[in-house]
Amino acid sequence: ITDVMKFGPLFWLLTISCFVIYGCVLPFNNVASGILLERNLFASPPENCHLQHSDECTLGYLQEGTNPSLDSTGDGICHVAPSQAPLLPSSVNFTTSDSDKSNTWEETSYVYSNLGPHNVDCGDPFWLEGCTEDYCTKQNDATEHAGKIMSIPYFISALFSPLLGHIVDKIGKRAQLATLASSILLAVHLTMALSDSSPIAPMVGQGIAYSLYASVLWPSVPLTVAKQFTGTAFGVITSIQNIGLAIFPLIVAAVYNASGGKYIPNVEFFFVSCAVAGVVVGIIMIRLDKRTGGKLYVASGEGCDEVVLNGNGGDVIVGRNPVGSVRDGDAGLFDGVEDEMYFSPLI
Repeated sequence: ITDVMKFGPLFWLLTISCFVIYGCVLPFNNVASGILLERNLFASPPENCHLQHSDECTLGYLQEGTNPSLDSTGDGICHVAPSQAPLLPSSVNFTTSDSDKSNTWEETSYVYSNLGPHNVDCGDPFWLEGCTEDYCTKQNDATEHAGKIMSIPYFISALFSPLLGHIVDKIGKRAQLATLASSILLAVHLTMALSDSSPIAPMVGQGIAYSLYASVLWPSVPLTVAKQFTGTAFGVITSIQNIGLAIFPLIVAAVYNASGGKYIPNVEFFFVSCAVAGVVVGIIMIRLDKRTGGKLYVASGEGCDEVVLNGNGGDVIVGRNPVGSVRDGDAGLFDGVEDEMYFSPLI
């Protein structure tokens, strides 16, 4: 605890930034499939449509005839777009005695006077094969498609993280790049909240922002604390990051439930607020870094005004020193350790 009390404000700004930005990225990945289904791939059917027989199954062995979707205005068949879910019956009433195939059903009775999507379990053969085959088939196809789209940020990260890390080493400007990553996330989640455009571009943006931010964050940690406290600093920032990753999914679930079981737009607005916080913290971090020597600004190996901690925990400029180098008084602590090894967050 005494070591933590010696950390300066630049470290705590970096920690707050980590808290909100990772809260904007990883919890989003947990619900991205649901967001993509609701927004692009399996949206609610047209409100002006109804089934010809609202209390009968739509497709399957429990529906012997047809049950088309009709336009409420009387213009005939209602058009359901490929990105929309088929209509469900408004009510159903079946028991195992109604079919000789009921031995595969997961329940003994299916009695719903006000059937909704949350009642339909497409893993249950009753719905998948017997009553709502069209709905479940389309939902399964949409879920598979959503999984492919959700993989885009991870492919972007796998391909570009080494390159972005190299760029950060060459140009520095870590606080500026962290703010840029936050701004990209802000644009991504505003787009997801306010439009129904293709999700491909936002997912590419999510991947670039995530890769850029990770390439900036972890190399910045050793630059914001005295070298003998680096391990403690990584432990503290990781702990606080995980606190956010534990809390934010609970907030997302609460927002989702308060919004009537809808992700759009309120859950996305929550992610927007996290990105806005990241931008604000990034701007403050840029100003503070400039005032305290610019260690986050310069490239690796370049000289800057070195900032160390005085006895009261404040930042004091003590002279020029290459970023990533060890002061003479500290050399004994790191004999035989290469700078590249010491500053890797994986060592």
